[in-house]
Amino acid sequence: MPRAAVAVSKNLMEIHEIEKPEIGPKDMLMRIKLCGICGSDVHLFHGEFPIPFPLTLGHEIIGEVAEVGEEASEHHGVEEGDMIVAEMLIPCHRCYWCQKGLYNLCLMDAKEGRQYGCNIPLERPPHLWGGYADYLYVPYDAIVHKYEKRVAWKEAVLTEPLAVSVRGVHRAGVKIGDSVVISGPGTIGLLATVSARESGAYPIILIGTREERLRLGEKLGADYTIDIRKGLDPIKEVYALTSGCGADISLECAGTPTAQVQALRTTRKGGKCVVIGLTGSKEALINADRDICMSEKLVIGSYLSAWAYEPAINIIQEQKYPLSEIVTHQFPVEQARKAIETSENRHENAIKVILKP
Repeated sequence: MPRAAVAVSKNLMEIHEIEKPEIGPKDMLMRIKLCGICGSDVHLFHGEFPIPFPLTLGHEIIGEVAEVGEEASEHHGVEEGDMIVAEMLIPCHRCYWCQKGLYNLCLMDAKEGRQYGCNIPLERPPHLWGGYADYLYVPYDAIVHKYEKRVAWKEAVLTEPLAVSVRGVHRAGVKIGDSVVISGPGTIGLLATVSARESGAYPIILIGTREERLRLGEKLGADYTIDIRKGLDPIKEVYALTSGCGADISLECAGTPTAQVQALRTTRKGGKCVVIGLTGSKEALINADRDICMSEKLVIGSYLSAWAYEPAINIIQEQKYPLSEIVTHQFPVEQARKAIETSENRHENAIKVILKP
């Protein structure tokens, strides 16, 4: 029987066996090849977000079509054996926000839970709703993308976080010659570096605290890096690198209140600050007069990855960047708890930790 690593309560993980569902004409079953550990998984596991325990975590999912009904095959444009990724949110396609094209804000998601590995309870049939498992159930409403060109699973597992970064860069409207500062060289920050480079930004300035991550950032397209551990003031350094003006665009990818404040203050007057990282509902203390109003900065939120999977897949298929170097640790599903701890505490310089069923 398929296995799943289930968060049964706050800070408690168990391995469950789940009966494999029968696939009807509109259904699909994905065989999971790899699933990434996201920072939000850590918040969820610790109960920092309101979630319906028990829950199978995991939304950074890559796999292949295991079984597919006739109507689902035509609808999604896939066949058995195809390399696919399912978007983490299953929109209703009918609510106000879906009709506006903002399906990442789907009203039914807030009402009933439609995010893989985040808010769909284990009890909801057919029970395969998270990536820490052997299989994933894919309903007719899901948005599915096929890899036309086969790539390494280790690179393809970055599709969802890269899509998050692509959306953030798109929300910022990054264009050729824009100076961009990125706070946080974690997975999202490193992939935002790639996304900004693809958009023609210059210079790209990456701020962080771990030398090995900053060096990887340079490989992925950063023009300058600022290591805070060396006692450098990131705000002064950014201004020095941008003719005393600050960056045209700041991308906050660290998911900490400190980084959010830092991102605002490294943005030039009239510039844009895009908040991508989630803090686990922690609050940031800002001076709105100085940091926003009197400098006419535009603060933009970027949530999930709507309309960004296809460009993310294209970037991965082009294989221009050493994306596989972001993936540093791999664990079997049975060691999901250890994988979360490794990701959270950055053991052995961990960047992206993945599970392999």
